[in-house]
Amino acid sequence: MRIVSVDARAVDCGFQSQKLQTSRVASPMSRFPRFAEARASWMWPTRKAFVRIEAEDGSVGWGCTNGGEVVALIVAEHLSRLLVGEQVSDRAELAEQMVLSLLPNDRSGFAMMAVAAVDIALWDLAAKLEGVALVDLLGGARADALRVYATTPEPERLAGAGFQGLKAAAPFGPEAGAEGLAANIDLLERFREAAGPDVPIMIDAFMAWDAEYALRFLDAAAHLNLHWLEDPLPPHDLEGLRRIRRERGRDVALALGNFCFSRWDCKALLDEGLVDVLQPDVAWAGGITEALAILDLAERAEVPVILHNSCEQPWALAIAASRQNDPLVEFVDRGDSSPLYELLGPRAAISGGLVAVPGDPWGNRPQQNVAQLFEGERENKLEKVR
Repeated sequence: MRIVSVDARAVDCGFQSQKLQTSRVASPMSRFPRFAEARASWMWPTRKAFVRIEAEDGSVGWGCTNGGEVVALIVAEHLSRLLVGEQVSDRAELAEQMVLSLLPNDRSGFAMMAVAAVDIALWDLAAKLEGVALVDLLGGARADALRVYATTPEPERLAGAGFQGLKAAAPFGPEAGAEGLAANIDLLERFREAAGPDVPIMIDAFMAWDAEYALRFLDAAAHLNLHWLEDPLPPHDLEGLRRIRRERGRDVALALGNFCFSRWDCKALLDEGLVDVLQPDVAWAGGITEALAILDLAERAEVPVILHNSCEQPWALAIAASRQNDPLVEFVDRGDSSPLYELLGPRAAISGGLVAVPGDPWGNRPQQNVAQLFEGERENKLEKVR
């Protein structure tokens, strides 16, 4: 089945109003006072980029990622011309072509988000053409529900809900000195009290620290039985990660990979033995095709994979259910209501620390207002193809 149109739109879905964006959370920009108090003050284009791919029989596949206008531009003005006229079934070859076509200019970040959104849309379209759920196209669910851990700003609210772990976002980095370090420990103590002695607690530093600070933090947090430390350093600081590994061994797991944008980024961490829990984001790291390759690499290295922000991404849940044994997935707590929960399908059903595997036989559907944005130019584009 031929592809007849590929289009992309940037849509404001309220990301900047989320509590993790408006409250003090450590980031690589925390060292600059102007940007320290809220990620929303500096964050990259925060609209969601939606991709719509149509086949010659009128079937439509949808994909979604971050990066807003930048990613939408890459898809609409570059990747689309590589795909129109190609076969939907050639997903692996099309993914390789997209990556190689971007190689002279970029091989990470916005470029791979664009590839990811297109690839997700191709898989969604393929599932619709086959008349099956995505999870079945991927091989079928190994379980009806998956274990979930929660990233939350309010551990007390989720205490006792059955989650397999509670993760904090560190508010401070080295720029805040001893007072900020103490505040990070105070926050983790709240998490430990809420979780109780038997539920794992974790902390995400969002690339805001250096090795020296991470080591001091681990010393101060020794009494809290921290399960993992996530993305403490910028991704390029491999020497800093080596130092943490040398000086702390595997006493505390290193959870890395949110900012790995391809199998090659992941391979560097796996080959050096720097990562204990690999956490790529399917919608950032090249999409479903690339995620499957990453899972294969991690399996050979015997490193567990937890797909980042899984419960907002029905395709991530489908991958975990079909390709992993007893996987753990992530739920980002955005309060009782958020449009980010339902961008391409119903809100994930979580109960007792388990999330149901999406099983809609016709795949994902975007919110109606998103779909309408694509209708205006659709007929003109189809006429050009014909």
